[in-house]
Amino acid sequence: MKDARRHDMRSLVRSTPRPPGARRGQSMVEYVTISAALLGATTIGWPFLVQLLNALSRYFGSLYYVIQSPLP
Repeated sequence: MKDARRHDMRSLVRSTPRPPGARRGQSMVEYVTISAALLGATTIGWPFLVQLLNALSRYFGSLYYVIQSPLP
Protein backbone atom coordinates (compact mmCIF):
# COMPACT_ATOMS: atom_id res chain seq x y z
CA MET A 1 0.00 0.00 0.00
CA LYS A 2 2.84 2.40 0.81
CA ASP A 3 4.49 1.82 -2.54
CA ALA A 4 1.26 2.59 -4.36
CA ARG A 5 0.93 5.91 -2.51
CA ARG A 6 4.51 6.86 -3.32
CA HIS A 7 3.94 6.11 -6.97
CA ASP A 8 0.79 8.23 -6.98
CA MET A 9 2.55 11.15 -5.26
CA ARG A 10 5.48 10.99 -7.68
CA SER A 11 3.17 11.09 -10.65
CA LEU A 12 1.41 14.11 -9.16
CA VAL A 13 4.67 15.94 -8.54
CA ARG A 14 6.06 15.21 -12.00
CA SER A 15 2.89 16.15 -13.81
CA THR A 16 2.68 19.59 -12.20
CA PRO A 17 3.73 22.07 -14.92
CA ARG A 18 6.07 24.92 -14.11
CA PRO A 19 4.98 28.46 -14.77
CA PRO A 20 6.30 29.85 -18.08
CA GLY A 21 8.69 32.34 -16.45
CA ALA A 22 10.05 30.09 -13.73
CA ARG A 23 13.45 29.59 -15.34
CA ARG A 24 13.99 33.21 -16.33
CA GLY A 25 14.64 34.31 -12.76
CA GLN A 26 18.24 33.12 -12.64
CA SER A 27 19.16 34.65 -15.98
CA MET A 28 17.64 37.98 -14.97
CA VAL A 29 19.62 37.96 -11.71
CA GLU A 30 22.82 37.21 -13.64
CA TYR A 31 22.04 39.95 -16.18
CA VAL A 32 21.40 42.54 -13.48
CA THR A 33 24.54 41.52 -11.57
CA ILE A 34 26.77 41.81 -14.63
CA SER A 35 25.15 45.10 -15.69
CA ALA A 36 25.61 46.57 -12.21
CA ALA A 37 29.24 45.45 -12.16
CA LEU A 38 29.93 47.07 -15.54
CA LEU A 39 28.20 50.30 -14.59
CA GLY A 40 30.00 50.36 -11.25
CA ALA A 41 33.38 49.81 -12.89
CA THR A 42 32.63 52.57 -15.39
CA THR A 43 31.63 54.95 -12.61
CA ILE A 44 34.72 54.15 -10.57
CA GLY A 45 37.02 54.36 -13.58
CA TRP A 46 35.58 57.59 -14.99
CA PRO A 47 38.23 59.98 -13.53
CA PHE A 48 40.99 57.74 -14.91
CA LEU A 49 39.30 57.73 -18.31
CA VAL A 50 39.15 61.54 -18.36
CA GLN A 51 42.85 61.76 -17.48
CA LEU A 52 43.67 59.18 -20.16
CA LEU A 53 41.84 61.17 -22.83
CA ASN A 54 43.57 64.39 -21.75
CA ALA A 55 46.97 62.65 -21.93
CA LEU A 56 46.20 61.32 -25.42
CA SER A 57 45.17 64.79 -26.54
CA ARG A 58 48.45 66.28 -25.27
CA TYR A 59 50.45 63.47 -26.88
CA PHE A 60 48.88 63.95 -30.29
CA GLY A 61 49.22 67.72 -29.93
CA SER A 62 52.94 67.34 -29.30
CA LEU A 63 53.27 65.01 -32.31
CA TYR A 64 51.61 67.58 -34.56
CA TYR A 65 53.85 70.28 -33.11
CA VAL A 66 56.98 68.24 -33.95
CA ILE A 67 55.71 67.42 -37.44
CA GLN A 68 54.98 71.08 -38.21
CA SER A 69 58.24 72.42 -36.78
CA PRO A 70 60.53 74.21 -39.29
CA LEU A 71 63.58 72.18 -38.30
CA PRO A 72 64.61 69.51 -40.81
